[in-house]
Formats: sequence, C-alpha cells, structure tokens
Amino acid sequence: MHLSGQGFGGLEHKFSCTLNYPRFSFRSKEKRDRFMQLVAHEFFHLWNVKRIRPQALEVFNYEQENYTPSLWFCEGTTSYYDLLIPLRAGVYDVQTFLQGLGKEITLFLTTIGRKVQPLSESSWDAWIKLYRRDANSNNCQISYYLKGAMVSLLLDLLIREKHQNQYSLDDVMRRMWEEFGKPEIGFTPQQLKSVIEEVAGVNLDDFFERYIDGVDELPFDEYLKPFGLRLKREDNKWPDLGMNVVTNNGKEIIKFVEAQGPAQLAGLDAGDELLAIDGFRVSAGKLSDRLKDYQPGDSIEVTVFHHDRLLTHQVTLATPSPSHYQVVPLSSLTLKQLENFAGWLGVPLDSI
Repeated sequence: MHLSGQGFGGLEHKFSCTLNYPRFSFRSKEKRDRFMQLVAHEFFHLWNVKRIRPQALEVFNYEQENYTPSLWFCEGTTSYYDLLIPLRAGVYDVQTFLQGLGKEITLFLTTIGRKVQPLSESSWDAWIKLYRRDANSNNCQISYYLKGAMVSLLLDLLIREKHQNQYSLDDVMRRMWEEFGKPEIGFTPQQLKSVIEEVAGVNLDDFFERYIDGVDELPFDEYLKPFGLRLKREDNKWPDLGMNVVTNNGKEIIKFVEAQGPAQLAGLDAGDELLAIDGFRVSAGKLSDRLKDYQPGDSIEVTVFHHDRLLTHQVTLATPSPSHYQVVPLSSLTLKQLENFAGWLGVPLDSI
C-alpha cells in the first residue's frame, strides 16, 4: 500500500496487489468507505481476472496490448462487487451502499458517451481510449468499469427477481470459477454469455444486443421496481450552459464542452479561456451563481480567448441538467417487493 500526496488506484496480481491512496483521506467516513471499496475491488480480482479470465488474457503478453470485449465483466462486475462486499462484511450499512450506487448511476447518466460507445467496444478500446483521454472523451466514450458495474447490477436483479433470490450473480461467479477459474483455461465471450443465461434461465440475446453490444439506455427503474426501489432525479438550480470550467494557473479554462449542448452549438471549444458573461468577468467558482440570474431560453454573451483571439459568442441557455440521482424506496410497497429487497441486501426495506 502506497500512501501518496494524490492519486487513487490499485493493480491486481495473482498473489498480491498494489494500492495507492491519498494519505490524508481517512478522516471522513465517505473517504474511508471509498478506500474499503478499493480494497474490496483488488481482493475480488484474486478470482475475477487473475484466475477467471478471458481467453485473450490467458497467456499474458507484457510486450503488447491484449484485446478482449469482456473487460466489462472483468472490471465492471468487479466494480459492482466492490460496492457489495463492504456491505456484506458489515463495513458499512445499506444506506451507504444505496448512496454509493446512486453516485455511480449519477456518473453514468451524466456521461454523454454512454449514448455513443457500446460496452463491448469500450472493453476492446481500453488501450487506445480509456487511458488516453482527451477533452472530448466524455462525449464519445463510456468506461467499461462504470457501465460494466451498471449492467452487472441489472443482471443480478434480473436473476434474483426471476428466481426469488434463490439464484443471483453470485451463482454466475461460482459457475465461472468452477468451469474456468479453477482449471485456469480462459473463457470466450460466448461462454460467458452462456453461463449467465444458464443461471438466469432465460435467453439474453436481446439484453446483450441492447445493453452490451448496443447503446440503448439502461432501464434502471424497470429492474429496481421489483425490489421496491426507483431512481429519484434532482436537477441543477440554474439553466444549462453545456460546459465545465476550471481555474488553471489563474485562468478560467473551459475543460469540457458537451456535444450538441448550448456552448458547442454556439462555437465554444474546450481549451478556450473564459473571460466574461454579458460583459462581466466570471470565474469557475462563480459560474453557476451567475447562471441563476437567467432562465432557460435566454441568450447570453460569452467572451473568451480562443488561443490568442478575443471572441464573443451568443449562447442560448438550455433547461437545467441533472445534478444527481438517488436510489429511493417506492411510495407504496408490496409484500413481494419487500421480500425481494431483503433477499438481495439482507435487511428489511423499511429499515432505510
């Protein structure tokens, strides 16, 4: 374990792992929980990835990239379990688990790239895209860690709901361990799909086509409803400008411009230096407060330096964008929903 000034991450090995975490990030409960998720993630890799691994990773080649469309299962499913393991271990409670799940769903649903890049493609493109990000990455890419965790959630709920919690994604992992992990023979994408289908007891061609090989929106509410839950969306309190701004060396720099958002449609670019709105200087920290003075549909003048050229753009503000999503109980619950929830997370739904 490396306690560092900054940075976050881990690297799994077959009999060990390396962790990196900021040394002063243990005082708050939220950051301690985040650390435990990192520990759980690398611990789970002892099985998933290091022993239950795709055929493409069966013989490691450290001289070149190793390509596989199954990283969504290797890393994404592991990411789903790194939320579950601390709950099952009693490190945190079910409220913390649902809050963490809400944060992951928020990150996913506020990343435009989910509508562009399929999950299997994200897995395949790991070497050329995920670790070589640029200012436009969020517009055209989705992390196989993140969407893989979301798809694993849906698969777990699908299996549990169909089999009254008698089977779950846990059984998929056990089957993968017995068939591929113990003998370490490597699995193909089709073999992985077949194991999931056998445990689920249903054909998953449509699921894989839409959510793994396609870019259809994930139907969270449809899968959460049998467990007495739904997504609650909350929006920002200001109209949407469609760009993110950061302070860098005393300058206000546009870091990200959303595809087809107000800023992009007006001609603003990532890397532009933001100077003023309607003739008044504005900083990254005060931008949202300034936007509260306007309504969706209002036109504002945004002045920037584009390289060394001073430009003013007319930008039409859009409706507020979502700020976050929460996983909350439904207002009225059936006995079946209460049973499903307790079977999934081990506590009564009314306890939250």
